[in-house]
Amino acid sequence: RDLLSTVLCIAGASAFVKGVTYPASMGYIESRDARKIIHTVSVPLFLFLWPVYSHAYGARVFASIVPLLQAVRLFLAGSSGTESDGGLETELAGAISRSGDAKEALGGPFIYVLVMLISTLFFWTDSPIGVVSMATMALGDGLADLIGRRFGSGNKWSFNRSKSMAGSAAFVAGSFVGSLGLITWLTNMGAMDPLALGTMGLVGRLFAIAVICAGVELIPLGDDNWTVPLSAALLSAILLN
Repeated sequence: RDLLSTVLCIAGASAFVKGVTYPASMGYIESRDARKIIHTVSVPLFLFLWPVYSHAYGARVFASIVPLLQAVRLFLAGSSGTESDGGLETELAGAISRSGDAKEALGGPFIYVLVMLISTLFFWTDSPIGVVSMATMALGDGLADLIGRRFGSGNKWSFNRSKSMAGSAAFVAGSFVGSLGLITWLTNMGAMDPLALGTMGLVGRLFAIAVICAGVELIPLGDDNWTVPLSAALLSAILLN
């Protein structure tokens, strides 16, 4: 069952990524937009399929193959590929890099899939830490960029002109709704045990995590692909366990 579930996840991930990278490679979608669409949707799509796995301990190992394969593809493209190679790996890396340079795949995108791999392997459905960490990284940070670039030109933060209030609001909304929705989905489907917090307790804590992580995202230090999920993981460990 778990092997078939992994095959299903890999097929779904490949189809989704191809559906975004191909239009980007043809110039129909900007590389930055393609990058953020993949950034935003990959995690919820992956977690949405977690209930198809069994409750065996080894299920997490099979599930971790999905981000592991993506990490290998990005490493191969970023370490030795160029866009002119035309391979699937360089098409992926080129589409999700900021400038179209495949070598950028070893930066934020590579950290992103490593966070997915670690969260899946070590937290899985035993704890909400991994779910909240990934959801905050993907939906919070992803929507902050997508919304901020379109609606944030007139409401920049005074201390960080590269970020906007619109983007921060989108971060909080995406992180909060995504975390709550994915935890609810996994518990209702029997993949995760219900938390002993009650609905309002969970809502309040997830909102607090989203707000604090939105503040972390505003700090112009480090790569938010690791500062945001790390902050979310630490806060989840304190507030949700």
